[in-house]
Amino acid sequence: MKYSNRINKFNIQRGISYYRRNGLKKTCYKVVERLKRDDDEAGYMQAMLSSRPTSEELGRQRSRTFFHNYKFSILVPAYNTDPVFLKEMVMSVVRQTYDGWELCIADGSDSDIVKDNLDRIREGLKETVSDRIKYKKLGSNRGISGNLNDALVMATGDYVGFLDHDDILTPDALYEVMSALESGMERDGNIYRNRYKALYTDEDKVNQAGTRYFDPHIKPDFDIDLLRSTNYICHFFVVRLQIAVKAGGFKSEYNGAQDHDFILRCIELMDPSQIYHVPKVLYHWRSSFASTAENPDSKLYAYEAGKRAVADHLNRLGIKASVVNTSHLGFYRVKYVPKTLNIKLMTRTDWEKISREEFNAISEPFIMIMGDRISPLNADYLSELAGTLCRDEVGAVGGKIYDKKGRIDSAGYSYDDYGRLKPDFRGMNGNFSGYLHRASIQRRTYGLAADCMMIKKEAVVFGKRPVMSDRYITVFDPYAEFRRK
Repeated sequence: MKYSNRINKFNIQRGISYYRRNGLKKTCYKVVERLKRDDDEAGYMQAMLSSRPTSEELGRQRSRTFFHNYKFSILVPAYNTDPVFLKEMVMSVVRQTYDGWELCIADGSDSDIVKDNLDRIREGLKETVSDRIKYKKLGSNRGISGNLNDALVMATGDYVGFLDHDDILTPDALYEVMSALESGMERDGNIYRNRYKALYTDEDKVNQAGTRYFDPHIKPDFDIDLLRSTNYICHFFVVRLQIAVKAGGFKSEYNGAQDHDFILRCIELMDPSQIYHVPKVLYHWRSSFASTAENPDSKLYAYEAGKRAVADHLNRLGIKASVVNTSHLGFYRVKYVPKTLNIKLMTRTDWEKISREEFNAISEPFIMIMGDRISPLNADYLSELAGTLCRDEVGAVGGKIYDKKGRIDSAGYSYDDYGRLKPDFRGMNGNFSGYLHRASIQRRTYGLAADCMMIKKEAVVFGKRPVMSDRYITVFDPYAEFRRK
């Protein structure tokens, strides 16, 4: 790893700001973890470039016939856009292997820089392509939300996607989204319908010169807890036009976090099964030192807007909770208010030997299972876990477990490439926050430590042994901490 990529005045300023908020110890661990991640991702750019579709594969994509050809409206809010970045953005749409698109650019610039450069770009395109680029010069800059709403008005597609004026789509972005939509076709009598109302892809960052790709953001499938903790969906987000309009477009009071607020309002209008994750990096986010992509301290207001967006989302759903900042900008803690603290305490041994009659005799709605070698590190761990478990969709919740040496023993479980459950972040320094801070924020998990979890009685199905019904989700809550003796 060339550490010179990280040593610059902007990162130094960011480090000073983090130190002022969190102190010397946390700052030192953050720096060490950041450099370790850079080492781990040292080969990312080469791997990403080598995995790009070949020219032959791109050709096959262009010739593929889909069952139903959806039209995508790509919305761009422009403002005094750099001519080089503007051309790269436009051409990244023009070169899509799936050509069912229109590009809607709403320009809030205080000059004709975007208009003049866009005219030059269109002169070099075929008329049939140029005609699909819609442009509107706004009377004034209405802010990113206002400009996006003007672009939304221009849209005539089935789905809308959002592209910042200096970012880039990979050539196969719309093809991969369209392929995912094709896989979601369901027959209802003589009518075919698509069950997916929203889709999102993985992303990374690209430097201003377009010569270095870094910080890949490999995302999980839809996770409402992670979305309430941070806007992990971000780019590239595609949603049905009718949903975007019904959600009310973009709200200026959340400027800086308008996409987080918009996504939350969209997903409130659909079932989680109607949201699809395309597990490929299809969006390159331009990193500039004035943007939140590279210098989060430059837009502190954006993170306060994000916190309000999450709080208002919870309020709309009637969920009693408070939202507070964490030590990492743009990452939030949701503290749910427990409706009950009527909890049955059991050891793991008792739970594993429990009979159906003994289980049915439990009067408490929640059961806390904790092994003899587990000790809680915070006094309010029961109320912390119970707050999350009070949610209707949650069947079990567990906290963060450290081993005797202070390393992480368990921070939830996920599946490996062989379909086996494995503990997330096991062996990692307990002072580290994990990949994109996921060892330190609430998120969905596929399993919990058998000797340390709180489970909802009504979520349990009793066969030969008690197991959780698959209609409930399982949540990792790092704010309840435990240690193995």
